[in-house]
Amino acid sequence: MKLVKTSYDSNDVTILLKDLTGVMVPLSAEEREKRIQSGSHYSSMLPLEKPPSKEYLDLYFRAVEHHEHEIAQMTAKLSAMLSAKSPRPVIVSLARAGIPVGVLLKRYLAEFLDCECPHYAISIIRDKGIDINAMEYIYDHEIATGHSTAADIFFVDGWTGKGAIKTQLNDAVKSLIRADKKWLGLRDDLYVLADPANITSFCGTHKDFLLPTACLNSIVSGLISRSILNEHIRVSDGDFHGAVYFADFEPQDLSRSFVDEVSACFTPVSDEQSGFEELTESGMSVVKRICGRFEIKDYLKVKPGIGETTRVLLRRVPWAVLIDERADRNDFDLRHIFTLCKEKGVRVIPYNLGSYKACGIIKELADA
Repeated sequence: MKLVKTSYDSNDVTILLKDLTGVMVPLSAEEREKRIQSGSHYSSMLPLEKPPSKEYLDLYFRAVEHHEHEIAQMTAKLSAMLSAKSPRPVIVSLARAGIPVGVLLKRYLAEFLDCECPHYAISIIRDKGIDINAMEYIYDHEIATGHSTAADIFFVDGWTGKGAIKTQLNDAVKSLIRADKKWLGLRDDLYVLADPANITSFCGTHKDFLLPTACLNSIVSGLISRSILNEHIRVSDGDFHGAVYFADFEPQDLSRSFVDEVSACFTPVSDEQSGFEELTESGMSVVKRICGRFEIKDYLKVKPGIGETTRVLLRRVPWAVLIDERADRNDFDLRHIFTLCKEKGVRVIPYNLGSYKACGIIKELADA
């Protein structure tokens, strides 16, 4: 099986995804939305990706400059959590959003905590589960060899939306342990930079802030697509979930530059990085309020948080974008969302979003 190519350095991450480059035809957001709402699973299709406009790309560069020190501090905080639990963490980032976070953690642990640790990226898909074959690969190369134990595995992602992937991870870990006792000790903890859904204590912040990697698609994620699981492509018993490499975007690639810029801001862990603000309302509570207010029957069409809202605008067909009614329209973290809404003609509605700054709502097929 051929692994998908990536623009990340091989020392930073091993991406356990099968190469499906050239096998699939990318579909527009409109066509994908029709198929998804007709019963096809989102993971069975390859989204069409386009280079960002100059205006939008400028917003990305300003976002990196604005948040790089903050992200570096959050990385230090998460790294300290990992090293406190294991002398040799095995970082398992969830593709794609978790990969740059995993790269940063691996670099910080090596530079400041004298810990050289492996980093793998694997697929986990809502309603489909975790890539079992990828987990078996990690077991064979890290645990069966005696280098680590199941308890040394740490799952990493970029941010939380309403918590669907965390729930999927919980189920996956339980299933692995039930199937084979060799997984005893494996934890379903999820480590993220931002947790506005208020579902994990292993986070850099509970604030809904703009993680620059959420602004763009593959050009800041190693030039790989989101993970694919399609029975027609025959991801067989011995294969990993799939992905595509976007070679056409190589001149625009920013994947290494992002992790390099944040890594250059690393400083030793300090006591100031130990705490964070507490939240009182869960992400699902906010989602239920939104569904009631806007008469939305399918809660899966509600995507809260800056990262998820950005994904809706980049990959799906949005009905509207909600902006927290208390937010400043000049808030730096919202500028790219207003730009995308303007470019795509999406209306913006003020609403009390609790811990979130933004929320994307996917258009019903009947309304398209």
